[in-house]
Amino acid sequence: MIIASALLVAVIAASVAGYLTSRNNTDQESYFGDGDNPDRVNVTAWITKVDSATQQLSVTIIDVAASGKLADPDGNFAQDVTLTTAAIGNWKAEIKAGDPAPDIDQKVGVDGAVTDYPFDRYTGRLEVHVYGADGSNIPVALTVINTDPFFGLNTSAGTSQNGGVLVNLGLHRSMPTIIFAVFIMVLMLGLAIGAVVAAFYILNWRRGLIFPACSMMAAILFALIPLRNAVPGNPPIGSIIDFGSFFIAEAVISISLISSIVVGFRHQRKIELAESATTEVLDETPLEDTPTVAAERP
Repeated sequence: MIIASALLVAVIAASVAGYLTSRNNTDQESYFGDGDNPDRVNVTAWITKVDSATQQLSVTIIDVAASGKLADPDGNFAQDVTLTTAAIGNWKAEIKAGDPAPDIDQKVGVDGAVTDYPFDRYTGRLEVHVYGADGSNIPVALTVINTDPFFGLNTSAGTSQNGGVLVNLGLHRSMPTIIFAVFIMVLMLGLAIGAVVAAFYILNWRRGLIFPACSMMAAILFALIPLRNAVPGNPPIGSIIDFGSFFIAEAVISISLISSIVVGFRHQRKIELAESATTEVLDETPLEDTPTVAAERP
C-alpha cells in the first residue's frame, strides 16, 4: 500500500512538473531593441494565435508609448510619428502628437510545412520601425509576448538594415500537443493490433462468423476518423500522423474485418453443412425395438 501510494504521488508530481515546464514554454516574454535608451518608444507585440493552415500569426500591437524627450507631460507623443511593421499588407499607423497610440491587430506571415504535424516548425520575422516627422528612425524597445497555448516560441535578435527592431521567430508545437498527438498515433496502431488479434482468432481456428468480433472491428474502423480529427491543430490530411498511424490502422482494420467476414462466411457454411449432415444421419437411424410385456389379466 505504501509503495502504491508513493508511486501515485511520484506520477502526479511528474505530471505537474510537465505542466509547469509547458507553461513556461508557451507563456513567454522576450525583450529586444534599445531598452537602455531613455528617449525611446516602447512597443509590445502580443502573439495571440498561430494559424498553421494559413501560415500566419495573429499579432496585436499594444502599449505603444513614448518615453523621455519623446513624451509630452501627459505621457503621449510630443511629435507626430509613424509606426510600421513587416506585417501582411505593409501595415503602418500614423500617430499624431498629443494623441494616444491605438491597439492594432495584424497578420504576420511564417514559413513551414503543416504536413509535418505534430513535429511541424515555422520561422518568421517581426520587424518594427518608428519614424519621426522628419523621417528619422526613433529608438524602439520591443517586447514580444506569446500566449498561444498550442505553440512554443523561440526568439533571437536580427539585424535590420533600415534601423528599428528585427526579431527572428521560431515556432514549434507545445509539449502537451506533441504528447497528445503521439498518444493518439500509438492508440490507433494499438487498436489495429487488436483487430488483427480478433481476426486471427476467427480465421486460425475457423470459428466461422463471430458477429461480436466483426462488430468490434467495424466500430473501431469508423471510430478512428473522429479520433484522428480530435488532435489539436486540425492538421490536413496527408500529415505525418496519417502516414505514421491513421492510414496504416485503417488499412489493417479494414483487411481484418473483410477477411473475417468473407473467410468466416465460408467456414460458417462448412460448419452448418456438417451440422445439417449430422442431423440427417440421426433422423434416418431407426430406433431399436424394445420388448414389451403384455400385462396378464386376472
